[in-house]
Amino acid sequence: MSQDHGPAATLGRRRVLLDGARGLLLLALLEGAVTSCGSGEPAGPDPLERQLELARHDSELAAAAARAAPPALARALTEVAAERGRHATALIEEIARAARKPTPTASDTTSPTTTSAAAAPPPNIDDVVATLRSSAQSAATLAPTLSGYRAGLLGSIAASCTALHSVALPATGRPQ
Repeated sequence: MSQDHGPAATLGRRRVLLDGARGLLLLALLEGAVTSCGSGEPAGPDPLERQLELARHDSELAAAAARAAPPALARALTEVAAERGRHATALIEEIARAARKPTPTASDTTSPTTTSAAAAPPPNIDDVVATLRSSAQSAATLAPTLSGYRAGLLGSIAASCTALHSVALPATGRPQ
């Protein structure tokens, strides 16, 4: 049994949909206005700064481990270092974009190299795996707190770090 609600019912549904769409648009505009308002001063350090530090650290650690590893493992560790270097570059670009500053040049972005005591043993694959796990967790935890490209970038970095430590680096008696 069909009920004919007639033109008045159709007009009512259209009005509700139109009013709902207008309300959502107004809400989106207000949200944008609120987020763009402020004192003009930065709200604090960019949350991606810590991710940049982790990417640089991981890259340096993997490169150091590669120098002391056998050739087959050195290739994998060198690729890990290069991948984390690419993550650092992407993070630098996003931090600069968000700050509305030009992207720094390569000489501006290199971190000072520290020398360790000669007696300290070089990092090994387990050290690299541990730091990659930690970096993956850090990025995965931060990603949902951000939105848009930044959330996607961190999700991608988390997935990459996970793939690097669980797939790219061979298991050497480590629990998977």
